[in-house]
Amino acid sequence: MVSLLFAHAGELLSRAHLLEIVWGHKGDIATRTVDTHVSRLRRKLELDGRHGIKLQSIYQHGYRLDVQLTPP
Repeated sequence: MVSLLFAHAGELLSRAHLLEIVWGHKGDIATRTVDTHVSRLRRKLELDGRHGIKLQSIYQHGYRLDVQLTPP
């Protein structure tokens, strides 16, 4: 899942798309699987923005990985 997010940095990825690509579930399934994994990734990889990379929740749509490049 993390490789998919980094490969599509800056793009909005829907929960349904992530469920289909990562877990093979098609359709609109009511599950917290994606949300749970995103929460764990944020915590373990420190994707909260303090290192210039932030994994953001986009309300009712999905997730977007934002990379902020700072000038040297």
